[in-house]
This record gives sequence, structure tokens and C-alpha cells, in this order.
Amino acid sequence: MFSSLSRWLAGGALGAAAVALLAAGCSSHGTPDGASSPSSQAPASSPAASSPAPSGPATRIVAYPVRAGAYRLVDKAGKPVAAATKDRKFPQSFSFAATARDGYYLPGQARHQIVYLIAGRLAQGVTPAAAVTSYLGSFSGQEVHLTTEPAGPLGGAVKCWVAGGITFCMWADNGTYGIFDYRPPLGLDTALIHHLAGVVPGFRKVMEQAQA
Repeated sequence: MFSSLSRWLAGGALGAAAVALLAAGCSSHGTPDGASSPSSQAPASSPAASSPAPSGPATRIVAYPVRAGAYRLVDKAGKPVAAATKDRKFPQSFSFAATARDGYYLPGQARHQIVYLIAGRLAQGVTPAAAVTSYLGSFSGQEVHLTTEPAGPLGGAVKCWVAGGITFCMWADNGTYGIFDYRPPLGLDTALIHHLAGVVPGFRKVMEQAQA
């Protein structure tokens, strides 16, 4: 799968036209968009396990959905596919990840709103804060508009930011993580962060389950 961190490293044109384009898409879809995934060339990082205990229940991934709200799992060309792809490189690059699967999600026919998601099981002993800090470290401090978003009933941490024309949102909780990225055709704006953050709860609801 195409790496979002590689996409960030490649950079992108900035412009306000994307905001109007995204706003038009938002009005026609009940579920917002977002997605992400890092570079296989990023140096492996070792998140500390000494952060405060995570809020929320222990969780596990129960499904990589073909559908989540208005979003349909597709390939890079926008054609429907039946399953997410196992990503072996991501856990090698980021030690907070024990497993990883990734895929593109398209809301209806809105090709300009396609998002990318990579998600999986956290490595044993890694806290949400440590996982987020580890992934953010791969951006070398070049992320902007870093926000903290509501975590919802499954707890953990949700952070969003912008880097190189790509909007990112990451969740990490007591057992799982997921990273979305969305690259608009032109430009970026803080409004895109809130739009992308809005898609996170719907995906977590169908992907995760609290363990008894």
C-alpha cells in the first residue's frame, strides 16, 4: 500500500480551493473522511511503556470492514476490494505496532475524498500516549495544527495534525491503534482536521471491541 509518510515526504501544493471542495463533499455524505499510514523507510522507534495508564477498556481489532458508514474499501484506482492488505513493513518501522493492515476507503463516488487507513494491534506494554508520540516523531517536528480530539467510549488518545498538505488523525487505546490520512487535491486548512477527526469514531465502532 502507498505510504502516507512517503506521501508527506513528497510534499504537496497548498491552496484554499480544497476547503470548498471538501465542504461540498461534506454536505452530501453523513460520514466524514480521513486516513493514514507511515513510511517503511522511517527509522524504527521504541515507545516507552512508562506513560500513564490508558483510559478506557482493553480493546482488540475484530474486523477490517469492507464498509464503514458511507465508506467502501477500495483499491488505489477506486475499485471495490474484499479485504484490507496485510502490511509487514509498518511493524518493522514502528515498534508500537504488533500488527498492521491497510486499505483505501471511498465515500460513494467522491474520488477526491478517498482516505487511507492503517490499523492493528498495539505491541504489549505500549500505552496510547507512547504510540502517538512515536508516530509523530517520524515527522521531525514539521507537523502543524496538532489537535487533541474526543476519544469516545473506547478511550485512549486521538490526535490530528497536518504535514506536507496531508491531514492525519491517529487513535491509540488500550490494545489497538489506527492512522488515517486524507490528501485533498489542493491545499489544507484546519477545517480538514475536524472533518477527518469526525470519521474516526465510526470506524472504531465497527473495527474494535472492548474485551471482557
